[in-house]
Amino acid sequence: MTSLKNVLEEIVVVEAQAQLKQISQPMREAINLSEVAAFALNRLPVLYASTSRGWLQQRKRAHSELKNQVTNAVQQALLGIKRDPLRKSTKLAASKVETPAHVLSRLQKLFSKLSLQWQDVPQAFQETLNLVSHSQDYVGLSINDRHRLQDIKGYLQRKNPQQSSDRASDRDWQYQADLPNPELNSYIISASYFLVNVLEDLAIREVKNQLTYMANVLPRKVGVDDVCAYVLNRLPAMYATSEQGVIWQTQKAKEQLSSQIESTVIQSLMTLGKTPRRLADPIPLFKFEEECEKAINELRMIFQRDDITWKNIASLAEYAINNEKQGISNWRQQWRMLGQIYSEMYLKPGDADLSLAYNDDGEVLIVKAHTKQAFGWLADNPKNLGISTLRLFPAVAEIELYGFFLDFSVSYTREEMAADGII
Repeated sequence: MTSLKNVLEEIVVVEAQAQLKQISQPMREAINLSEVAAFALNRLPVLYASTSRGWLQQRKRAHSELKNQVTNAVQQALLGIKRDPLRKSTKLAASKVETPAHVLSRLQKLFSKLSLQWQDVPQAFQETLNLVSHSQDYVGLSINDRHRLQDIKGYLQRKNPQQSSDRASDRDWQYQADLPNPELNSYIISASYFLVNVLEDLAIREVKNQLTYMANVLPRKVGVDDVCAYVLNRLPAMYATSEQGVIWQTQKAKEQLSSQIESTVIQSLMTLGKTPRRLADPIPLFKFEEECEKAINELRMIFQRDDITWKNIASLAEYAINNEKQGISNWRQQWRMLGQIYSEMYLKPGDADLSLAYNDDGEVLIVKAHTKQAFGWLADNPKNLGISTLRLFPAVAEIELYGFFLDFSVSYTREEMAADGII
């Protein structure tokens, strides 16, 4: 998790959304919000922050000094995007730009709770599973209507004259829950677009590289996020929204800005290394990342699966909900058994994720490794993986192992299992 953000991203997106509302529906549908934002951001100063105080200062500066510039940049972006409506490009892979905010936005819609926060996800998940199960009270109702019916039942149960103080407390809590949350709103707005400033990755790499050489000469330890914010605020914005755009912008940055990035990083380290260290909170949005981590840990314990991550929780939730809707309850047992295989392979939480698929030969165990270490361990121990798998899923015909750095899978077939003597 990093506490680093260009505050202008949200401000530009909000302005773009406001201007898009003023044009016709057909034209609006032809415009990509992420492309508009990237176009505008590449023509504006950058205002990165790494602390809560810096976040507030940069936002204040943006609203007081850059309001007209932002408006004009978005107007130019809308005109610029319209000029070439037929251009083709490959969207950025979700794995490169998707954030916990994007996933929370998906879960809000899936659970029909538009003010859902990460800390409430475990409870909301279980409540939704209960609501979509084949209960006679909820037959034929959407998830949203089922939530409303449950709220009404809860209200009627609380409506007891002997519990007036509890009623008041409930009303106060409900009022607080319904209040707008500016920080949550900012967090969710970041899920409405997919773009990346290629200089962020280049700056982070250079900072970590220089820290290894300068660690012994710096007067005090400095944070990577603080250094990156200092560096990025002295470099131009280089946003991209497509694979081709990232390649082009990265190449351009390496050719034109490599020396400037290196010298600015060294200057930043020397400057911040001499500055007295102050206790500072991370940017406000960072707390949602911490809540996300806690929620994922809780979900792992609830469903006994250490392969649950923020990247796969939305897909897993959709799978579970669809099974409950169809009255299929054995998915819970299947999840526990997949979790047991994961545990028996000594994988750490988040190292990989497991799932069952089907082909013409039968069941297939899909293992996607998220680290090279996990991939190497699994690839070197197919027999152990096969033993654990066949003990719990005796009908499995094949195990397919994928690595994030490979475009093909490594298979362990039933014939190979038989040759190894585990069948």
